[in-house]
This record gives sequence, structure tokens and C-alpha cells, in this order.
Amino acid sequence: MASLLNALIGEYRVTELLGAGGMGEVYKATHTHLGRVIAIKVLSAGGSDPAAVQRFYSEANIQASLRHPGVAEYLGFYEYQGRPCILMEYVDGETLSCILERRGALPTEEALSIARAMTAVVAHFHRQGVLHRDIKSSNVKISSDGAVKVLDFGIARFQSKNNLTRTGMVVGTPGILAPEQVRGQTVTPATDVWQLGVLMYEMLTVRLPFEADNTPELYAQILNAKFEPVSSLQPSLPGAFEKIVNRCLQKEPSRRFASGGDLLVALDALDARQSEERAPAREPRPPADFGFPVPLRRVGPIVAGAVVLVAVVAGAVHWSGKNPPPPPEPCVQSSSPAGSSEMRTVKIQTAAGEEAQVICDGRLVGKTDYPVHARTGDRVVLVLQRNGYKLDVNFTVAERQEFYKAPNMDPDPVGEH
Repeated sequence: MASLLNALIGEYRVTELLGAGGMGEVYKATHTHLGRVIAIKVLSAGGSDPAAVQRFYSEANIQASLRHPGVAEYLGFYEYQGRPCILMEYVDGETLSCILERRGALPTEEALSIARAMTAVVAHFHRQGVLHRDIKSSNVKISSDGAVKVLDFGIARFQSKNNLTRTGMVVGTPGILAPEQVRGQTVTPATDVWQLGVLMYEMLTVRLPFEADNTPELYAQILNAKFEPVSSLQPSLPGAFEKIVNRCLQKEPSRRFASGGDLLVALDALDARQSEERAPAREPRPPADFGFPVPLRRVGPIVAGAVVLVAVVAGAVHWSGKNPPPPPEPCVQSSSPAGSSEMRTVKIQTAAGEEAQVICDGRLVGKTDYPVHARTGDRVVLVLQRNGYKLDVNFTVAERQEFYKAPNMDPDPVGEH
């Protein structure tokens, strides 16, 4: 293989070989005038086969279409001495496979954070109609600032293409293949979900769930979907996290999460629960002093243990009894001093009435219809999430406002089942 070191590709001087694979080599290069550093993937010198060239063009097309912070940015296409080249963002840092080799199994919290970031990228792929088909730790890079990036789209395909996989043809990295890939059957977003399950298993245990000395034995393990439980290798793993991994690695695609979006909902909910458990316990508030005794025996019937009377007039909430009004919630940005206007309850709804998760400050706090307690003039900032589709909500509470209806939350139908 002839080295391209010091070659001039367009206006970029090749300075370093970063890696090589079946499709080609990846080089680091620097702009001769601006000093900008990029990466260049060059089709292998022996890759003159028309099918190989076509796959390389397809890879460039897919990477160009996937604009996302978690994807190495596509910068252009060039031909050098008859060899196609993809110009892309250079991502410094380490691949996830190198990190695992150096550090061993990752702590649960860190593994969950990387899994959520990767799944968010894959959910974006599925919304764009793209199947990656080769999600593995060596294709994931953690940049020096902690960003998670997907680097390689060598066998990625648009789901609408009829030639994703020819019957009986196995395409991909053996240890991470899903059962349907081993059989040479049609792949779906659930195939990428399987590979995300393999990736999570590897982060938590520093091994793949399916390993064997030869390919036939490896494929037999995959087809049976039998593997050592994560908890036997990582006893401190929360049971909810193990259930998510196990669901990703179900033999039948219909029993997995249907898409990256569905898996992301589950991981976000798990992260919200973990955050609540890590949060320090709040000290109990002292009882309010109203300046006069409140004999509890005269309050009246106690319903479900609550001794609070609530009156709703034109959407305003007035409180009497032992407890003061609830404090502003995490998703409420107060714009006026406490008590300067009425505390209100505004119900967050979706336009079509479908149920959506409500996320405040990165935590799952409930589902629509969701009541937010705020004063007139306060700003409500939160996120609605449904089937992997996220919608930012940002509005100011108006006088006498009782409801806020978010726009249509119908997700992109691609990848949904």
C-alpha cells in the first residue's frame, strides 16, 4: 500500500496515517494556507471495483446527509490520482475501544452517559431513514472535550433501498452482528438497537456478549441469543439498566426496542431515576407560622392523608391550611418577586392529546397533561419527548392562562413500528 504522507489533496497536505480498514485509509491533513486540520478517508488503492467505488460514494452521501453534533462533519469530496476521497471533520481524542482497553469496565454512570449520547445519534439516523449496521466501540470516538462522535459509515444504508442485504449474505463485524444479519435477512432499526446493546454490554464488562474461537460457533451463540448476564460480571449494575441491555439483545427484533428513539426514551428515564437517587435528601421545612393556632381536629375530613384545601378560581390557585403554596419548579424561571402575582396552575398538553414525557433540567418529572405551578409573567422552559421526538417548550405564563398546548408531536414515521 503506497503511503500518501506529504501528498497534496486539494489544498490539504497529508501529515499522518490515522488508520486503515477494508474500504480505505484515513489520514490527518492540514490546509496549506489556513492551517485547518481535517481527516481524509481515501478509497484503498485496490478498490477500483465498481461496486467498491459505488459503496464509497454511498458512504459520502450518507455522511453528508446526517448533520448532527454526534457525527463527524462532512466537508467535501475530492479525487486524488483517480482515488475518491471523503474530507471530514478531524476528531481528536480516543476511540471507545482504546478507552476500554486502557481503563477496563466503565462506571455505570459514565457508561449510561455514553450510551445515551450514542443512542441519540442513532435515533437521528433512524429519523433520517439511515441504518448504520456497524455500531461498535472502534467506530465511536470520545473527543478531548467529552463529545461522542460516530466516525464510520462504510456499510450504512438508507432504509428505503431494496438492496440493504442480499439473502444469505452476511455484512458487518462478526462479534456484533444481530441474528437477522447472521441469517442474511432484512435489517431494520431494531438491528442497530441490538448493536447498541452489544456496545453497552462491552462498556460495562470489557467483553462482548458473544465470543467464540471460530465463526460457526460465534454465529450459533448469536442465533440463540444466549450470553452471560451483565450483573454476574458487574454486580453493582442497577437492575433497570440490565433490563434495558437484555431487551436490546432479544433474538426476535420485534421484542427489542423498535428504534433508537424508543431506546433513548428508556435510557433518559433511567438517567432521571439515577439522578433522583443521587440527589441529596432535602431537609424538612418548618411548619408555617400564621400567627394563630390551627387545631387539626377542626379541619374536617382527611382525604388520602392531606390536610390542604384548594380553591380554583379562573385558573388561579389559592391555598389555605397548614402548607404554603408550592415553590417554583425547576422548569420555571421566575421573573417577579414571590407573592407579587397569583400562583397559577398551567396544564401542559400536546395538540393532538397524545401522551408525552415532560423533562425539566434534564430530569423526567412526569407526563402530559402535566401541571406547572407558576406566577403570571414567569417563563416555563421544558422539553416534551415522545417516541424519540423531542420538542422544546418555552413560553411566558399569561394572565388567567390555564393550558399550554404544544405543537403537533407526531414523530417522523421512519423507523417507527
